[in-house]
Amino acid sequence: MKKAVALFSLSALLAACGGAKDEPPSEALGDPKLARHPADATAGRQLFIDKGCVICHAVNGVGGKAAPALDADVGQTAIDPLEFAARMWRGAPAMIELQSIELGYTIYLEADDIANLAAFAADRDAQKVLSIDDLPETIRGGLLDERFWEMEDWDDFLRSGQEEGQPDGETPESEEDLQ
Repeated sequence: MKKAVALFSLSALLAACGGAKDEPPSEALGDPKLARHPADATAGRQLFIDKGCVICHAVNGVGGKAAPALDADVGQTAIDPLEFAARMWRGAPAMIELQSIELGYTIYLEADDIANLAAFAADRDAQKVLSIDDLPETIRGGLLDERFWEMEDWDDFLRSGQEEGQPDGETPESEEDLQ
């Protein structure tokens, strides 16, 4: 399980950085070797709902409280998708654990998905459109209304090496258990 989670996390980060694309890179940040991904805040809003991000994160007061709200800052004009991916990477252990518990699987994101989510996180106008009525009933009933992970608790969890469903830090026995 740990290896599968690490591989998922690494592949998601590489995809966000453009490393997993086979398309020729376009010029970004003055370096023609860096890939650029189109960002669409409306698509990001739909992903925020469809992928289940809204279960833990709130925007415009809509969503869960188990993780930081993703409201755009007043006056914020742009967000760097790579910095957004880096913030996701730093929060990946908690997100992966909560996704496993609440969804029963780990969310998979493509590089364009991360760019679209970053655009949504930066766009106050796109966020203002989000309402509780946009959420399917199944998601609406599953919003987490409390903070699950305090930093000190999460540090203890990571130090113990314990995975969801594995008592007392037990590690998987077979390669099949890792998938």
